[in-house]
Amino acid sequence: MNTTRRKRALIIAGAGASLEFGAPSTAELSEFVHKKARTDSIMQHYGGEKAYEYIYEKLSCYLDDRAEPVNFEHVFHCAQEILANFFGPVAGSANEFRPILYPFVKGILASNDKAGMRELVRRIPEFLFSEISAVCDNPKISLVPLEDFPRLLRQDCCTRIYTTNYDDFILQAAPDLYHGFDPSIGKGPRPFKPDTFWDMDNVSSVFHLHGSIHFGFPLPAYPQEDLNALRWFDDRAEARLHYSYSGSQERRMDGSCYLPSALITGFDKLSRMQQTPQAHYYAKLAHDAMTADVVFVIGCGLADLHVNSRIAEARRRKPCPPIVLIDQCDGLFSCEAQWKRDRDASLATNAHCRRLLQ
Repeated sequence: MNTTRRKRALIIAGAGASLEFGAPSTAELSEFVHKKARTDSIMQHYGGEKAYEYIYEKLSCYLDDRAEPVNFEHVFHCAQEILANFFGPVAGSANEFRPILYPFVKGILASNDKAGMRELVRRIPEFLFSEISAVCDNPKISLVPLEDFPRLLRQDCCTRIYTTNYDDFILQAAPDLYHGFDPSIGKGPRPFKPDTFWDMDNVSSVFHLHGSIHFGFPLPAYPQEDLNALRWFDDRAEARLHYSYSGSQERRMDGSCYLPSALITGFDKLSRMQQTPQAHYYAKLAHDAMTADVVFVIGCGLADLHVNSRIAEARRRKPCPPIVLIDQCDGLFSCEAQWKRDRDASLATNAHCRRLLQ
């Protein structure tokens, strides 16, 4: 019996991995949300555009535009926290349903602003969903290079891809990758099966840590299924029809609530990462980081603390696997990142990466 362990490759893909294929940058998405928030008729009906202007103006006066202008994640995060903490609980609520920060911040906003804040929190992910889905219908350049990289890697390695992007360019390039949702269903929205997921440890896969334009909230298929259960739609157009979540908010530990979403955005992603399937994705990412023979970090700004913690753990392993950072720099990466690296050690690491993939 052959007990040879198959090599494992971990790929962590950030926004830079999708830009060449047409995915919008943060600045472009922010401009798109900026326009939609001010002109969308539903936003105007509920006062969402007023909520947007209130947050945008406050942040514009506070943040240093020379470092980074106000972007959509700034606005979304503030709207979410305002909605969660600045409006009082229902009379008679048990303590666990009383936002613990409310007595410190009450009165800052009028109660009639709640509908606008809720609409802003609900619609920003929807704007992102529709824009990125449209981009994926027509990639800017050929996906052939993207097809070749995982194909060649998978010849020798079990390849585990984790992306913080919402787009499906990787799946367009390699449609047979396992994505965590039930592969046995031929048609209809696919449910996430945790028991199956944990049996797929040695299967080449791609997992969307922050959600996907293939996620949606259809009506429960089974009486025991949660109303907020995310499902996978093979057809992006069908996923768009089921994007909106119409159930009640989910409770956080501090008594505040959040609206589940098919896309995770903003700066406090932790609450949404507890939902299925993201909770399982992050648990498996920790495992894959500790068992990978080589780690590729592609187009990541390394600003996501949850992902960074997994990369840091991989770096502390003994022996440390080669960690290959792939990004675009105008000059030498060692200078751009202000790292001091011995040239011979760098060459040795590169040679070791090549041997791993032979």
